[in-house]
Amino acid sequence: MQILRTPKELSQTVDACRINGQSVAMVPTMGALHQGHTSLFDLAHQHADVVVATIFVNPLQFNNSVDFDKYPLQLDHDIQLLEQHAVQFLYAPTVDTMYGANFSTSVHVGGITDVLEGSSRPGHFSGVSTVVAKLFSAGRPDVAIFGQKDFQQIAVIQRMVADLDIPIQIIVAPTIRETDGLAMSSRNIRLSGSARQEAAAISQGLRQAQDQFAAGIRESEHLIKTVKSAIEPTSAVIDYVNVIDSASLRDLSTASHGCVIVVAVLLDGVRLIDNHILV
Repeated sequence: MQILRTPKELSQTVDACRINGQSVAMVPTMGALHQGHTSLFDLAHQHADVVVATIFVNPLQFNNSVDFDKYPLQLDHDIQLLEQHAVQFLYAPTVDTMYGANFSTSVHVGGITDVLEGSSRPGHFSGVSTVVAKLFSAGRPDVAIFGQKDFQQIAVIQRMVADLDIPIQIIVAPTIRETDGLAMSSRNIRLSGSARQEAAAISQGLRQAQDQFAAGIRESEHLIKTVKSAIEPTSAVIDYVNVIDSASLRDLSTASHGCVIVVAVLLDGVRLIDNHILV
């Protein structure tokens, strides 16, 4: 695996792949890789000849400096994992490389960034959109792979790609879960033992809501209460539980097939998010 450090190196590498007639998939990450990430790399191999993973802990998307400082860093481990999954290139720029001294441009997607995570974390999605736009600009992949766990982030990136006529296909991979149902996340390693056990209540609540929906219950208020009832006995502080339209992200009073239950909690000082598409 070749490690690339600058936008020029990334761009030249992709150009060489194109000359060789190879298609390129990009998997943007912030490192601290786990099985959820490796599923993205494996999926990327199904859609392109060459896979480029990116590792960059983006300071612009953290509205909490403590959260940024505590984000796990384990590059040596990540490199081993990438090589095990046959990723050909890793793009790992520094903050100074990504954002020079006079950097003053940001990308803002309106509407869908003002709710849910956007409401709780001001500026978060401008940071996400800006860094992804820069990655796409330098890397120009044919496809980019993202995990469903970050449902709102995917909606924002899809909107940005559509609005700016960026010719990249966004592919969404299913959320990978631990054996007890907890959605895999790099932040999970920050949970204490007891909090880690409590965290399973999030997915339990989502499964219970799915069971009720399958049984014919359509009132969003009822489904939301079910999820909250599973979480409230734990020490988690619920930020939101909403039933939303998958495209507009607007709250729905009546659930229907394909709409999404989204959850965010703060547990043991760690923000955890999850979602489930009702079927």
